[in-house]
Amino acid sequence: MGGVFYWGTYWCGTREIHLGGTGAPSRPPRNEEAMTHLSLIESVQNSMVKHAYSLKVPKKSKLSEDFLCEGFHLVQEAQKSGMKTRFIFATRKAWECEEGKAIFSRAQREKVRCFEVAPKIISYLTDTVAPQGITAVVAKPAAAWPQEPFSTVLAVHQVQDAGNMGTLLRSAEAFGVGGVFLTGGSCDIFNPKVVRASMGSLFRVPFMQDKNWNDYAQWFRQNGFHSYALALGGPTRPLTQVNFLTPLAFWVGAEGAGLPEELVQSCEGGIQIPMQGQVESLNVGVAASLALFWARFGEPVS
Repeated sequence: MGGVFYWGTYWCGTREIHLGGTGAPSRPPRNEEAMTHLSLIESVQNSMVKHAYSLKVPKKSKLSEDFLCEGFHLVQEAQKSGMKTRFIFATRKAWECEEGKAIFSRAQREKVRCFEVAPKIISYLTDTVAPQGITAVVAKPAAAWPQEPFSTVLAVHQVQDAGNMGTLLRSAEAFGVGGVFLTGGSCDIFNPKVVRASMGSLFRVPFMQDKNWNDYAQWFRQNGFHSYALALGGPTRPLTQVNFLTPLAFWVGAEGAGLPEELVQSCEGGIQIPMQGQVESLNVGVAASLALFWARFGEPVS
């Protein structure tokens, strides 16, 4: 009789590959070999493609437990930040470049499903003019109140522009903000444009969302925060003349509507950014970034 016959299986994507023969079971393939066995998806009617596309639709995205990550940098940032990746789509060209190989290697270790897709699928799922050929479906991190010791937090009231929201998240991480609070009516924090503009900061900054500003203001008071509102009208002090105490909460609103008067009055004071020329206001992302920088590194100037 010949040697003992073994029959084993391993998985690559969702394709089951059988290994048959005599002797010991064959070892699973190396990454380069595994990539040649990726399942190819060519139709937009594929159920996973449909799910990924639904995450571009605001109403469906809001209700989903997942969101889209587009491009090498964001997919890698999601991996490094410990986000739970559901699956990854990439073209053959994207998988074969160095960034794609690194993403695939880590995905294999973490048992994340990977697929090769036709370029038209990437175009279907992304909004960028020149997509990099890779996108991932990732589980949303849970909203969470910041934990002690408290430092500085950013409270955002009904900012609806996705680019501004992404900038706010990126600046929040850059200047050591311990949490971002979004009131109801603000842009969805998992909007694909917000995710891209945040450059990965969304994955690392704690956040709360969809509550009334009164709920946040009450939480700030209960936890000893000093609240200030970036405002144009009413009694305000120049940002550079305020000695900020921590824990600190900065309120910002949309450039047009600003903040409700009642909200501003509930704060310890209104703050404005000194400007020259005929400029009446700054983009909310720029204004918040200046305020957060000054609160962290600046000293009052008389």
